[in-house]
Amino acid sequence: MRRILILTNGPGELWCWARPMIKALSMSGFEVALSLLPCQYAAGNESDIARGFAAGDVRPPMSVFGALARKDGGPFSAILQMGGDLLFGLAFSARHSAPLFCYTYGSKPLLGKCEVVFAAFADHFHQGFPTGDNVIVAGDLVADSLDMDGPGFSWSEGKEFRVVLFPGSRRAIRAAAMPFIKGISDGIARELPKAEMIVALSPFSDGEEVTQWQSAGMRISTAPAGCLLREADLAVTQPGTNTLELAYSLTPGIIVLPFPFLRHVPLSGFLGVLGGIPFAGPILKEKALRLRSRKRGFLAWPNRLAGTEVMPELVGDLSAEDIAGYAAGLLKDRNRRESIRTGLGKIRQVPGPAGFIAGLIDEFVG
Repeated sequence: MRRILILTNGPGELWCWARPMIKALSMSGFEVALSLLPCQYAAGNESDIARGFAAGDVRPPMSVFGALARKDGGPFSAILQMGGDLLFGLAFSARHSAPLFCYTYGSKPLLGKCEVVFAAFADHFHQGFPTGDNVIVAGDLVADSLDMDGPGFSWSEGKEFRVVLFPGSRRAIRAAAMPFIKGISDGIARELPKAEMIVALSPFSDGEEVTQWQSAGMRISTAPAGCLLREADLAVTQPGTNTLELAYSLTPGIIVLPFPFLRHVPLSGFLGVLGGIPFAGPILKEKALRLRSRKRGFLAWPNRLAGTEVMPELVGDLSAEDIAGYAAGLLKDRNRRESIRTGLGKIRQVPGPAGFIAGLIDEFVG
């Protein structure tokens, strides 16, 4: 039995990338093991979530040294890294004398050391990727992930509009956003009484968090995005991977980044260190991000891929009432929403990348 080890880190990579790859590799005859890498953005329950869809071993995250030192039940025929520092993948590859494959959205150090780099988007050929036959545009695994989101959510009957509100992928951001999201929901309801609002909490949310949101008077769902977006008329979200979920489900969306929430945005590198300074750190980080926003370019993945603003981006000192008013106006404007859907259709990807990648790994390993 050929065995493959998948290395992944944060909730987004686990759910949108590793989940469909585990299914595709298993169907190709691999025994799949999953090892979670250290991640500063982890929700903490990734291991429990992963055991719900991983047929093989699931190894919980450890310290950096522990992750580099553990053997993870080899031997393995191949290593596939999906997120995180490639030092981990190279260490496991050397330990098991197995080829290292990598799936990524963009360039990162040490990609040239991989046997094959699977890129999600063709444009990234020109954004620092190593050159050569080892770089293959495979497509976006988010399309496969959405396809796995079966039924599991029902909207209320008799509503005129259906709106999904995404409060963020990290618990700290969601907690800070709760009054703001409540304000958006109430504002839309005042202008459009027959609109139904659903707050989409992450599947990684726990029962306590769900109860807190319900106690605030909002309808909550932890169903996967694909379940919620199939019949939605509009989504309001922050920048992130879920903007791709909106794109591939052809759901019109508003991308919002209110400046008051900049201090809650998780960052790596210098700004991440700056934000960690006690007391003054969050304020300094917000000021730095305000300055950077002047040269921000597009924030939403669909707009970046299209090279134009397909989905409206609202950035600045925005109130909940500002966003609610904009959302209500867009809901009333069917032609504008159809125009957004048309734009999304031009960059839409369909399921298939997971099977394509699994097939290539299968051929390589033999």
